[in-house]
Amino acid sequence: DTNSRIINVMIDRFASENPDRSVCFTSMGQLRYLSALQFMDGVVGNSSSGLTEAPSFKIGTINIGDRQKGRIKAHSVIDCEPTKQDIKCALMTLYSSSFQEKLIDTDNPYGNGGAAQRVVAVLRKAALHGLLKKSFYNINQAQKK
Repeated sequence: DTNSRIINVMIDRFASENPDRSVCFTSMGQLRYLSALQFMDGVVGNSSSGLTEAPSFKIGTINIGDRQKGRIKAHSVIDCEPTKQDIKCALMTLYSSSFQEKLIDTDNPYGNGGAAQRVVAVLRKAALHGLLKKSFYNINQAQKK
């Protein structure tokens, strides 16, 4: 991302100056990240994870900028501009009691898992036997007629 190095330096500096309330990882990997989501107050940034994964954990997302523009979003996503004032306002919204109450009813628009099992269940009920047979046409014989 544009200016990501600058932002990463700022995040690293904040984490080193505030070790009692922050921790910084270059990458946690998928399993650790998903495991950590259950302990987070919210997700802040411009990652698709805030739209696709965080809603399943019923936590808010502050989506900064327009990188995710046009994507389906749960009501747990707060869009804001990449300015200090907008981010501060979004944080205040995230921690407000009215917003926190709404999170309980969050539905993830990308589903709740189990898609593969549902597809298999539908395919098991479908009449597929006729779909697997393909007719063969001999081109030479068809041209002679």
